[in-house]
Amino acid sequence: MEKPSLENTSDQDRLLNSIVQEVIRESHIDPALLLPEDVEYIRQHVLKKPLRAIHIWSLGVGVVITGEYFGWNFGLPVAGPIGMLIASLIVCGLYLTWVLGLSELSVAMPFAGGPMAYGRRALGRGFGFLMGWSMFLECLFAAIGTALATGGYVAFLLNPDHPDPLTTTISAILCVLLFLVVQYIGVKEQAVITLWLTYAAIGALVWFWIAAIPGVSLARILTKPLLPGGWAGVLGAVPYALWWLVMIETVALASEEAHEPHISIPKGLVLAQITLVILVVLTWFFVCAAAPYQEAGAVVYPLPLVFKKVWGTGWFLQTFSAVALAGMVVSYCAMLYATSRQLFSLGRAGYVPRALGTVHSTRRTPGVSLIVCTVIAICFIVFGHFQEQATAISILISTLTAVIWYILAMTCLLVLRRREPRLFRSYQSPVFPWLIIFVGLLSAFAGYLYVWVNVQVILPTMLLYAAAGIWYGLWGRHHVLTTAPEEVAARIAQKMSERDRGTPAAVVPNAPSPKRIVDYITAAVLLAGLLSLVWMVARASHAIPGPPANAEILSVGGIWVLLFILVSIVGYRSTLKKQHPGPLDANLKSRSIS
Repeated sequence: MEKPSLENTSDQDRLLNSIVQEVIRESHIDPALLLPEDVEYIRQHVLKKPLRAIHIWSLGVGVVITGEYFGWNFGLPVAGPIGMLIASLIVCGLYLTWVLGLSELSVAMPFAGGPMAYGRRALGRGFGFLMGWSMFLECLFAAIGTALATGGYVAFLLNPDHPDPLTTTISAILCVLLFLVVQYIGVKEQAVITLWLTYAAIGALVWFWIAAIPGVSLARILTKPLLPGGWAGVLGAVPYALWWLVMIETVALASEEAHEPHISIPKGLVLAQITLVILVVLTWFFVCAAAPYQEAGAVVYPLPLVFKKVWGTGWFLQTFSAVALAGMVVSYCAMLYATSRQLFSLGRAGYVPRALGTVHSTRRTPGVSLIVCTVIAICFIVFGHFQEQATAISILISTLTAVIWYILAMTCLLVLRRREPRLFRSYQSPVFPWLIIFVGLLSAFAGYLYVWVNVQVILPTMLLYAAAGIWYGLWGRHHVLTTAPEEVAARIAQKMSERDRGTPAAVVPNAPSPKRIVDYITAAVLLAGLLSLVWMVARASHAIPGPPANAEILSVGGIWVLLFILVSIVGYRSTLKKQHPGPLDANLKSRSIS
């Protein structure tokens, strides 16, 4: 059989062929080892690549910014304002380090499947399916929770005194149907809409901060005692604090649609994370300082509630609530993008029915996956109409499945760094391996903290994993497609390993020694952060008795502030390093498929 030619006459075909070439090159696939059916399958299922660093930034901020509008506040009654701040600082440290490790994986394997591709290449098909399923659950329940909260915002907007549950449900369903249409039209159009909605969402937060100033009272934050729930309250608030920043990893799913992903992905992710942490701290301050934290922690619309406390009802409140909807819908739009891409990738690889892995012939959008994700979301929204804690349950299932795959992803990175060092020429995370180990341990710690949460989600989450395991054992593992990009990359990696066995690996030059001093200091602060968590558990379990002292609270908070600053410095510096092409990369640039 002859290899299909990529030299066609139409503009549409020429564009598609150039995208195929780019995907193969960026995936570190040697064209000489590709089979004809591999090329044709990639050609039929490839996505467009219009996204640049600004779009990655907007996607990262947009998918997460709903966390500033609701969800995190459920931790306030548990921990109090200062306790919630410390829990939030821990989460900020986790996510800033996490996106650096994630950038390394997503640049090395720029596939829409993201975690499925990492797991498949590192530890086999079963592990790949486990990671892909974990992220699918994370994205799905995050989207459901956000849709429900969007409905709650609309209900509050229409009737601030007595929001109607039916209005909440209907509004949530209309939201998911609207963005089904937006996503179906095309990724470029979706990216532009996401960008402008992100600007509007940030603008609404700035408006809220300014409007809350007349109601600010530091006495509401500096409670007596500073930690009403003690260190146990801080630990119990961490699962809710994860909602501040969870879903930033969905940006990794955009790597297959990103132009020059080795530049746009790490830079966009780091800048998005720094932007989000600024939004987190300011939003926490004005919510807690302008209204009683017990009241703000009991609703799905804390910002309009605080606004109402300061300004009362009327047109000013209604106008703000309408603008604040941008923060909800932009995140739902980005979450639907992530959920559909993950389901699309599982279908494209054959783990789930293949129809889910098809794309529109001209728009190149995964229409079937978008429709299926929307139908599932509507079913859960209807269920939420009869379940008071539906939003909290969705949030906690989303964050729990997230930390599970963070641990699995860092395991994959350590395995692949050792087995395939050439794979990581384009971008490498700083402070290796200590930063990667820190992410894995802190994620495991965050998962452990779900035993401190009153809303029980561990059992239903495990049932979802058990169902996936049964499906994979009986059906999925027998239908995996060898022509899927993730499978092709794994197969070729094995062939290249066998071909190059015994050849010394090229060495990537180390950074100049003056810069490495910051890395050593950062590694020490990462260790200090982990030790502070051990201290909290010891205090919460009364192994070290006595109430928390103010100096103790300040010291723990200071460690996490310093950790964030140092990781921001070394992280952003890592995005500015030039690519170090290895022999394989240079060879690939000179080849093409014909």
